[in-house]
Amino acid sequence: MKYFDGLKTVSEIKGHYRRLAQKYHPDCGGDTATMQEINGQYHEALKSCNGERTTDNGKDHVYTYDADLEAGVVEQIARYLACNLPLDCALIGTWLWVSGDTKPWKDQLKALGFKWHATRCVWFWHEGKYRGRRSRVGLDGLAMRYGYSAVKQGKTTRLASLE
Repeated sequence: MKYFDGLKTVSEIKGHYRRLAQKYHPDCGGDTATMQEINGQYHEALKSCNGERTTDNGKDHVYTYDADLEAGVVEQIARYLACNLPLDCALIGTWLWVSGDTKPWKDQLKALGFKWHATRCVWFWHEGKYRGRRSRVGLDGLAMRYGYSAVKQGKTTRLASLE
């Protein structure tokens, strides 16, 4: 089965991957073989987007496929989904942001490698070292720039990045 046919942008592919992971991940009632096939097709779909250009406020952004980074994000999403936490989680670019009533779950979030962002008052996770500068843009601004995929009460919402 071709899971990512017809998807052309990075944000579409990542949003669709998240929905598939919630449905087919072994910790969520799926099976390992199907999830491995989805993971392989996910990486191939992202490779095809290498060099994708988007424009935001007159600035060009170019997507560069990084296999290690993408594998880390996939692994973290799987670990988060396995915990079945009643929180809102958004994938913005390659960063995971968790919000809601997080205080009862802070130890689990820390164990998963999330850190508290005091300015935005949400938990975040990012693979590897961050190379950019601090941003004063809120989560909505980041979502508009990099695209996001969020799950709230069983519904998946996706917002593509500005093009």
